[in-house]
Amino acid sequence: MRHQRHRSAGIIVFRRDGESCLFLLILSRLTKRPLWEFPKGGVDEGETVRAAALRELFEETGITESELTMVPEFERTEDYRFTSGRSDRRSLIHKQVTYFLAATSKQAITLSAKESSEYAWLTLPEALKRLRYKERRKLLQDAAAAAGCPAVAAD
Repeated sequence: MRHQRHRSAGIIVFRRDGESCLFLLILSRLTKRPLWEFPKGGVDEGETVRAAALRELFEETGITESELTMVPEFERTEDYRFTSGRSDRRSLIHKQVTYFLAATSKQAITLSAKESSEYAWLTLPEALKRLRYKERRKLLQDAAAAAGCPAVAAD
């Protein structure tokens, strides 16, 4: 089995709705099973992780840097592994994703049709239910705390 390393970057986006915060999740078309996740994608050669995160956010949602207020000091990294390919062409992928946090007032999203099929602005409890992986739920809890959003009990 071959081994590969991939770097990605993304932004956890939220907007305020009265007293609560709504978080943006997109439904990926690129996974075998339905997977709700934060907008993210690969870091190109020579690109910083922050620049990649902003580019990917724009490509996947239409949200521009000028429509964001970045939350200072929030930068978290997630590491995980998965396999890709079939039989003798199978690879073990070591993936590292760096996430930033930003607020927006934008509500309407322009999805990348090849990468995502849906998007949703969700309250923290709703978003936590849709995220499949425990590490991403913890990441969202950390983001909500950094954004000053009301907390919910962790699972």
